[in-house]
Amino acid sequence: MEKTYKCKSGHKFKKEESANVTCPTCNEPAEPVKWNTVDGLNANTKGFGLKEEFGSVVSQLKGNKK
Repeated sequence: MEKTYKCKSGHKFKKEESANVTCPTCNEPAEPVKWNTVDGLNANTKGFGLKEEFGSVVSQLKGNKK
């Protein structure tokens, strides 16, 4: 499986997963890129919270309308 790696010089490249990876441009050691992950999206503790948020936004917009 290919992974994205980044060296200390800032070069990003894809290569097959292995223990010791070197940058093909500058021959520096490279580490796998850690991608941002989003936690807590599945934890819906309030129920239909999105509906409540839209309701409050709509009521604020109606209040500001002249």
